[in-house]
Amino acid sequence: MASNMSTHESFDAPGTAVSNDAVYQYLPVTYTPADAEILRTLAKEYMAYATLPIQQQTIRLWQRVNDLQSARPVLIHSEIPWHEMNVDDELTLRTSTPFARRIEEDFRRRLYLWRHMPGDMVLEPVCYAPMIIENSGIGLAIEEETRALDEKNNIVGHAFTSQISCLEDLEQLTPPVVTLDRDKTAETLAAYQDIFRDIIPVELRGCPGFWFAPMDDIVQYMGVEDLLCNLMDEPELVHATMRRVMDCYLAGLEQYEALGCLATNNINYRIGSGGYGYTSELPRGTAHGMRCTGMWGAAASQIFTSVSPAMHDEFSIQYEKEWLDRFPLSYYGCCERLDNKIDILRQIRSLRKISISPWSDAAHAAEVIGRQYVISLKPSPAALAFENFDEEAVRRDVGERLAAVRGCNVEVVIKDISTVRYQPERLWRWVEIVHALCQSQT
Repeated sequence: MASNMSTHESFDAPGTAVSNDAVYQYLPVTYTPADAEILRTLAKEYMAYATLPIQQQTIRLWQRVNDLQSARPVLIHSEIPWHEMNVDDELTLRTSTPFARRIEEDFRRRLYLWRHMPGDMVLEPVCYAPMIIENSGIGLAIEEETRALDEKNNIVGHAFTSQISCLEDLEQLTPPVVTLDRDKTAETLAAYQDIFRDIIPVELRGCPGFWFAPMDDIVQYMGVEDLLCNLMDEPELVHATMRRVMDCYLAGLEQYEALGCLATNNINYRIGSGGYGYTSELPRGTAHGMRCTGMWGAAASQIFTSVSPAMHDEFSIQYEKEWLDRFPLSYYGCCERLDNKIDILRQIRSLRKISISPWSDAAHAAEVIGRQYVISLKPSPAALAFENFDEEAVRRDVGERLAAVRGCNVEVVIKDISTVRYQPERLWRWVEIVHALCQSQT
C-alpha cells in the first residue's frame, strides 16, 4: 500500500505494512563460483563475531530491559545514510549479480556496524533465506511529487495527491491477496544452502514484523492538510477510511498467518521504530510458521503528533487496538510526541514499549510511565548534521535525557539519520559517547 514504507529486505528495517510492500522482492537466483567464495568469506568473518560470548551477554541485557527488570539502558542504531558511510571500501560490493549483491550488502553492513559502532547490537549465528511472498496491495497506488537535496539519499520530501475526498472513493480500497511462491522460495533456499554449506546455518524466514501506521498511510491518500481538516469538517469520512484500511490490514495479516509466513521477532529484530525484541515472555519461536500470539506487534500515528489526545484516541487508538490486541506484547509510536498521551495508550492491553521522540519531554515521560513500560528514548540526530560535530553537545543533550529517565526501563535508539555530512566517524563517535553514558547507569 504505502510505497515509501520500508520492506523487510534490509536487516535494519523497522518492518512492513500488510500491503504490497510486505514482501521480499524475488531476484533470479544466479551467482558465480567467485560470488559464492566472496559470500563465504564474509560469512566466516561474520560467524567469528556472532559466536563470541558477548552476544549472549547482550541478549540477556536486552531481555532484562524488555522484561521490565532492572538493567542499564541499551543502545541501538538504525536508518543510517549508507551512501555516506563507506570507508576504505568496506561497503563496496564485489559480487556480480543482483542476487549475490543483496546478500553481500547485508553481510557487509552488519560487519561494518560491528567494527565501528556496535553499541548494544547483537549478531545472531544464522543466515536467513527469505520466503518469496506476493501481495496484491489494497487497490490504490500513491500519487506524489518528491524533492531531494542529495540524489544519493533515499530521504526525500513528499507532496501527496488527494485521492479520497468522499465515501464513494473508498470503493477503490480492497483487501489484499497474499500468496506464497513455494517454487521460488525453495529455489532461493537451495541457493543459500549451496553457498554457505558448513559456514553458517541457513534458516527459511517469513515476515518477522509489520510497520503498522494506518493513519500515516491515509495521509498519503488524502494529503496532510486535507486529512487534518477532515478530522474537524468530515469526521465520518476519516472514520470510514480508517475502518476500510483496518479491514484490509487485518485481512492481510490473517493470510500471512494462515500461509505460515510469519516469523519470530523475539530476536535481534527491531520492534516498530524501536530496539530489539528479545524477551523471556515470548517463545524463541521459529523463522516461519509463527502465529501472532507468539510475536510482538507495533503501531504508530506520526501525523497525529499535534492532534489532541481525545482526537488521537478517537481516530487512531480505537482502531489500532484491534491490531495490537492480536499480539501479547506491542510497541507504540515513532516520531510523534507521546509523553502527553500516555493515558490513552494504557488502553492497549499488550503495550510494553512507548516511543519517546526528540519532541517529547523525557522528564515528564519518566514521571507518567515509571517502570510500567519500556521508554524507547529517541535522542535527536541533529548534531550529526551540523557544520561542526560537537561531542560535548552530544554528551550534554543525551546525558540530560538519560538523567531524566534514570530508574526507568530504557532503550536508546538513534535513528532518522539523514546525513553525517559524509563523515561517518561522526556517527561512530556518537555511538561510542552515548554507549559510555548508558554503561555508566548501572
